[in-house]
Amino acid sequence: MRVYRSAVFAFIAFTFHALPAMSQDATNVEITPYVAIGSEAASPVGTAVTFPVTSTLTVEIDVAYRRGEGNLHALSTNTSLLWFLPRVGQAAPYVAGGVGLSQYGMPLFSSINQPIGTQPRLAMTMNAGGGVKMPINEKLDLRTDARWFKSFGRYGSEQFRVAQGISFDVGKR
Repeated sequence: MRVYRSAVFAFIAFTFHALPAMSQDATNVEITPYVAIGSEAASPVGTAVTFPVTSTLTVEIDVAYRRGEGNLHALSTNTSLLWFLPRVGQAAPYVAGGVGLSQYGMPLFSSINQPIGTQPRLAMTMNAGGGVKMPINEKLDLRTDARWFKSFGRYGSEQFRVAQGISFDVGKR
């Protein structure tokens, strides 16, 4: 049993040691402000920051804003993995999936069942989708992203959005 544990530990140690070497050929950290259209309750504006892990895998952190129920200023954030597929000419297609948190407005009712306001709540979300990145020059890329979002909780919902943004490099990781 001790040999087995040592072998597993050695494998994990070598894997983590190799990650920085694999990320040397990865792209720069990128920031992508975007605008989107989609179903009701989908966020129309946001910003995504991507961090390379390998040349084909990146971690994306996304913060978005929408005007929510009852004039609530609703924010959402997601952490997703983007896996880049083989290039098609200059286009770099990818698939994406992740989890996050989203604000929504829960209606408040009076004693006679009349809506009197909105109380902000948080819901866990998951997302899946994909997109394509097209280079404009060495530092800029045009990015189109289509995602499906599913919220969980008392008032769970689904949204779909298509976002268009400009990615720009901010430096090596």
